[in-house]
Amino acid sequence: MTTSYWNRDELNKQFSHCSTVKEIINSIETDFSRRGEVICEVRINGMILDDSDETKFANNPIDGVHDLAVKSERPADLIKGALASAEALLPDLEIAAVSTAEQLRGVDSSKARESFVQAIEGCQWLVGTLEHVRGAASGIGEPIESVERWLAAEKFIAQVVTEVSDAYKANDSILVADLLEYELTAAIGLWKEALQREIARRA
Repeated sequence: MTTSYWNRDELNKQFSHCSTVKEIINSIETDFSRRGEVICEVRINGMILDDSDETKFANNPIDGVHDLAVKSERPADLIKGALASAEALLPDLEIAAVSTAEQLRGVDSSKARESFVQAIEGCQWLVGTLEHVRGAASGIGEPIESVERWLAAEKFIAQVVTEVSDAYKANDSILVADLLEYELTAAIGLWKEALQREIARRA
């Protein structure tokens, strides 16, 4: 990841055609897009801006910007990083699934509830990230190689998460435990293979 920095004098010089924060950010995004990079983080006056901040400060005048830092990355490298993060999460998800199943079959229901929420949130992050990776990879002309296998893994884990959530809402702790221990771990196993193949191909 590359960090670019502008102080007040550099901002006035490079962005003399801009009058608002929004215009500066749009100009930077256009410039970096030409270089084949995407913006990952914008920091103004030392504060990281999220999407809501960008909207809130969009029309603020450039005079209030004392310094600006931007982190950028090539899309291909972002995809590699997302794949690596997803692969690193899988063992933790597998442990969480089995551990939560054991807790649900035990007596500490409060601990089981907390573990369940964490396991499901981890799965939802995984599903969202890998769907995004697939779309981003296609967008830069480097699609997932075995896309049928990838789509099957996406569908399977999404189906299991839905079934587990429904069983949990129905207070069927035995079914939840079985789904976590057997179905969810099977879905994670599919992802292990799919991710390892794709990471090796992009290495």
